[in-house]
This record gives sequence, C-alpha cells and structure tokens, in this order.
Amino acid sequence: MDWHPFAVAVIDGILLGGIYAAFSAGFSLVFGTMRVINLAQGELVMLGAFSAYWLYRVQAIDPFYSIPIVLGVLFLVGFGLQKLLINRIIAKEPLVSLLLTFGISLILENLALRLWTGDYRTITTSYTGSRTVVAGVTLSNMRVVGLGLAMLAMVGLFLFLTKTKIGKAIRATAQHPDAARLMGIRIHQIYALTFGVGAALAGLAGVLIALIFTIQPAMGGFYTLMSFCVVVLGGMGYVPGALVGGFVLGIIQTTSATFLGGHWMEFSIFATLLLVLLSRPAGILGKGIVE
Repeated sequence: MDWHPFAVAVIDGILLGGIYAAFSAGFSLVFGTMRVINLAQGELVMLGAFSAYWLYRVQAIDPFYSIPIVLGVLFLVGFGLQKLLINRIIAKEPLVSLLLTFGISLILENLALRLWTGDYRTITTSYTGSRTVVAGVTLSNMRVVGLGLAMLAMVGLFLFLTKTKIGKAIRATAQHPDAARLMGIRIHQIYALTFGVGAALAGLAGVLIALIFTIQPAMGGFYTLMSFCVVVLGGMGYVPGALVGGFVLGIIQTTSATFLGGHWMEFSIFATLLLVLLSRPAGILGKGIVE
C-alpha cells in the first residue's frame, strides 16, 4: 500500500511534535506559574542531551536507563537556578527576567563549549536507525518510542498538577500568588519546584533528541525558539496546549520541508505563528495568557 506523501509527512510531523511538546511543556509551565519567559530552556535541553551522551560513553549506561538520572540532575539544576538567581527578580519587570535567563543561556552554552568543544556528537546504539514498516510506511523506531515517552511525560505532568498536593499548590500559585501565600503556600519554594520540573522535562526531551539527532553545545538556541513557537501556538501558560502546539509545529515543519523544500520550512513556521498571533493571541485553543 502506497501512502500519499502528505500523509507520510503528517505522521513524521506528529512523531517530531511529541518531542517538541515534551520540552515546551516545561517552558509553558514556568511562564504560566511565574510569568517568566525562560530563554535558557534550550540550554537545559542541551544539558539533558549531553548528560545522556556522557553517561553512555563513560559509564556505558543505555540512554533509556539514564532517563531517571537525567531527570534528577536537570531537576536539581533548574531548582538551583531558580532558588539562587531567578527568585530574586520575580517581582521585577518582565524585561529583567528575559535578560537574566538570556544571560544564563549564554553561560551554559559557553561553559559547554569550553568543556566539550563544538564538535557534533551522536549516540549510536544497537537499535539506532532501526525502523518498522506499518501499512507501507517506514517509521523510525526511535521517533515512535520518543513520541510514546513524550506522551507519557505529558500525562504524568497532568496527573502531577491535578492529583498531588504540590501540583495543586503550583496551580494555586499560578492563579493568584497573593491568595496562595495567605493560604500558607510558600510561593518562592513553589517557584523553585516548578522551574525544576520544567528543567526535568527539558532533560527528558534532550535524551530523546540525542537518540535521534546530532547534538552540540550551541544547539540550545534552536530549541528555545521552538519552545516559544509551540507555546504561542498552543497558548502561553496553558500546559495542555503544548501538546497541540507541538503537533502543529511538527506537521508544519515536515510538510513544508516535503512539498516546498527545506529552505521554506522556517518561513512556514513563522508565517503560521504570525497568523495565530494576529487572529488568536490566546493560542489555537483560546486558553492561553494574553498580556
């Protein structure tokens, strides 16, 4: 059975969009809770990717087995950054947080370049490049597994926010910080936990990206930009919207590359982003924060 090229491009876009949603959910969660646009999100993805890479190279730990370690490491990195730096400027104007997180991104990128050089690297395992043919369509096993893990992470995040005491405290803080404080919630501790969770999600996405693509220390800027596009499409601060935005962005990327050529890919993404900003500033679902 021969599939229409458009259908194949859409399937590839969905597989790619799941990974986009994984690291963009943390970006959206941080913005929705603290109104901070984290310009270091891509660098957190980069750290997750290199953590998995070095665990595999030095300790021979399979990338999938390294996921709990990477989640823990990135959570601590995010928690520390928020506790030591970002908490100090939460009450200031948004431009201050933009400058601070941009500075953090530059520090992390240049530190990684100093430690690991700018060489491109990849994780090559026995299952790298394995593919499965389903109804005439060849699917990358790594992308299918990546989509499954990304969806599992999104479900886990939803359950964490809706069923746990800490998750409910995060939602209360996002809705009204002053009221949450009056109810006894230590909002600055909640901010640090939120940033840590967002960083952990970025770390998970980094592991998946290292299994599928090449990685290098300067990769963060691209993924920060993609995070911003995803959350704008899905709705700024609306965490479930990251899934919708990720799928939409992935489909736009693969279909435009297939039918228009790779040089039109970025044009198609930003043209769609502009249309959404002009027509539905609260995102495709209409539930994002508009300020």
